[in-house]
This record gives sequence, C-alpha cells and structure tokens, in this order.
Amino acid sequence: MDTKRGMKYALPLAMVVAVSSLMLLNANYTEVPMSHRIYITIGATIVTYLLSFVLFGLKDTPK
Repeated sequence: MDTKRGMKYALPLAMVVAVSSLMLLNANYTEVPMSHRIYITIGATIVTYLLSFVLFGLKDTPK
C-alpha cells in the first residue's frame, strides 16, 4: 500500500466533498437542523476519505 499516494488524493477529495455537501445541504435542505447537516457532512467526508485512501493507495500491479 502506497500511503503517500493515498494521502495525496484522499485529502483534497475529502475537502471537496465536505464543502460541496455542506453547500448543497444548506441550499436545498434548510428544514434539517444545522447540527444534523454537519453530522451528514462529517460522515460523507470520512467515508470519502477512507475509500479514496484505500483505493488510491493500492499499488499498481504490472501486467
């Protein structure tokens, strides 16, 4: 597992997901309490970070 490569792609992708999800939730779902919107954003960010860290961190196998 290449952790530098995983971190290189996972962190910016997680930030994009965090900002965009909070923007969408604030614009379209104002009836949802703010604390719940933040919890949803944190959950989406963590899932995105973990998945992208693992998938981008895998070493390429030569064919």
